[in-house]
Amino acid sequence: MDRGLGAGASPAGGEPVREVVPARLRYVLSLVVLCAAYVGSAELGFAMAFVGGNVSAVWLPSGLAVAALLIGGVRLAPAVWLGALVATAATGAPLFTAAGIATGNTLEYLAAYALLRRMGGPALAFERVGDVMALVLAAAVTPALSALTGTAALCLGGVAPWPMYWAIVETWWLGDAAGILLITPLVVSWVRTWPRYGTRRLGELAVMAVAAAAAATAVFGGGLWAGTDDHVSAYLIFPFLVWGALRLGARGATAAILCVNVPAVIFTAHGMGLFARIEMTQSLLLLQAFMAVAALTALVTAAAVAERNVAHARARLLSHAVEQSATTVMITDPDGRLTYVNRAFTELTGHRARDVIGANPRFLKSGHTSDAEYEALWAAITAGHVWRGEFLNRKADGGTLWEQATISPVRDEAGHITHFIGTKEDITARKAAEDGMRRALAKVERAKSELERVAYAVTHTLQEPLRGIGGFTQLIDRRYGDRLDDEGRGYLRRVLQSTERMQRLFRDLMDYALIDQVPDPDRSVDLAALARRVVTELAAQNRVTVEPLPVVQGNPAQLRHLLTHLVGNGLTYHPPDRPSHVTVSARREADGWCLTVADDGLGIAPQYIDRLFNLFVRLHTEQEFPGSGVGLAYCRRVAERHGGSIDLESEPGQGTRIHVRLPFDPHAPADLVPVPVPVAAEGVPS
Repeated sequence: MDRGLGAGASPAGGEPVREVVPARLRYVLSLVVLCAAYVGSAELGFAMAFVGGNVSAVWLPSGLAVAALLIGGVRLAPAVWLGALVATAATGAPLFTAAGIATGNTLEYLAAYALLRRMGGPALAFERVGDVMALVLAAAVTPALSALTGTAALCLGGVAPWPMYWAIVETWWLGDAAGILLITPLVVSWVRTWPRYGTRRLGELAVMAVAAAAAATAVFGGGLWAGTDDHVSAYLIFPFLVWGALRLGARGATAAILCVNVPAVIFTAHGMGLFARIEMTQSLLLLQAFMAVAALTALVTAAAVAERNVAHARARLLSHAVEQSATTVMITDPDGRLTYVNRAFTELTGHRARDVIGANPRFLKSGHTSDAEYEALWAAITAGHVWRGEFLNRKADGGTLWEQATISPVRDEAGHITHFIGTKEDITARKAAEDGMRRALAKVERAKSELERVAYAVTHTLQEPLRGIGGFTQLIDRRYGDRLDDEGRGYLRRVLQSTERMQRLFRDLMDYALIDQVPDPDRSVDLAALARRVVTELAAQNRVTVEPLPVVQGNPAQLRHLLTHLVGNGLTYHPPDRPSHVTVSARREADGWCLTVADDGLGIAPQYIDRLFNLFVRLHTEQEFPGSGVGLAYCRRVAERHGGSIDLESEPGQGTRIHVRLPFDPHAPADLVPVPVPVAAEGVPS
């Protein structure tokens, strides 16, 4: 995207979007307003200045400038520099001197801004004690930039003599520090927290401000203390500072600071009040000390109260969340005595909170969990670990319930365990469902085993009469076949074919029924050698290509039958005019081997693919292609018993690809093994 097409450009290259002009205009207006405010506050500061009117003991623009940068960002720095230049030049100082002072002031404000942003974050509102400490640090350190460079500019410009350099630096430094300490939190807190007060709070704020200003006027304006040197009366001011801080937060504190210090500054500047001295510098320094103490008292108190209120609100929220949680919550002391249980605990167990607080949770024991398990639990949590497990607990009415529990240690700032918190979820219904599922699965397994035994017995029993039928039919054909006409001999052939088909079906069913009865598939099986043997038995050396195959862990007999079925199917289902060709290959995958048996035969329509792995599903008649409908179902069960899976890809006329995925053999090489002897050269197996 073209960087030129921002918020103010038309996508079609036409007229600028209207919002750009107000945004730029607002920026220009903010620069003008800030510059004017800086000059105006400087005039007030010059009223308390000495040495050519350029050094003030209370420099209000410093606090205003830092506050403006905190609110509007460094983009307002040009207005600060210009305001400082205009304010200084208006006193008659040379342009070089004014530019030097403006540059030093701007560097000071930018340094204070950077320090406060780094320590207090972008949402700084002086509602944390850490924010106030950052303000104190900024007020104490950053004025050095302005004081040193500004005083040097005064001396270089001939406005002040060099012998007074350090005296001016000291006064300048303290004046800027006082301005940052008093004005910055006032402006920032009122701008950033303005919507928080309602009408009632604003009314209280107004009463407090009037009372604080009246008290300050009475203390610093003379009155009963005129002509005395009693500074004790200054303490009468502090209740109003505390009032504003405790009741009205940061805005109340800064308002109280302003209402107290404005009369103090005015009266002291006119030689009146507690801090009036023959030397104006001494008076202003005493005033600065008072203002700093008053500001810190109010700001720290307000910040501490705000932090306490935030902590209390967070604690109330957490308390309500825990109390209203549907999860059981229990808290104990380090000795295991309950100090808290929530509503879910009382509703679930029937035990009232007042009856169990102070007790050990052992009243919940049902006897299901052994003492050794409880000892292991206690050892884990006292060592600082989290314990997770299940309990069968007893309710107040004598009933029981299953609970999934997590017990965690709670540590203080020093890392010492002060409590243990346990959260528990009722899993009674889940346990009942699991028990029911286990019983159902056991029932299914028993039925499955019984069915397999019955199937084996039936197939084994029926094979005997089938063999008799087949044998006698063949005997009749040999002895009496020449006496029968063609129709009679046809009947005999049909009997023999049906008998052979039934015998194949029974053999396949017996193999299927005995899949889970053979030993576990835990032997290393060389699939390459196994495939060579299968192809030889099928007498299909010229129609099957066997590529390098892996060694897997399994049952050799079952894997041999699986390959026999898959390769046999590939050789069987082909067009009448073209024999099919079968390829057996393998590839390594992330979690095992993928054995693929692919042919170029008839293929299978997509709608039949999902059904083919079920028992007795056939897509062709016995006259078209002989088969029992058991082979693929057998292959699926063998693959699953070996921890793998089987799937099929096919398109009509394009052949079929069957993928059998089997896990790695941890004791076998990770590479494919070539076929020992080319299949086409194999003879009859030994």
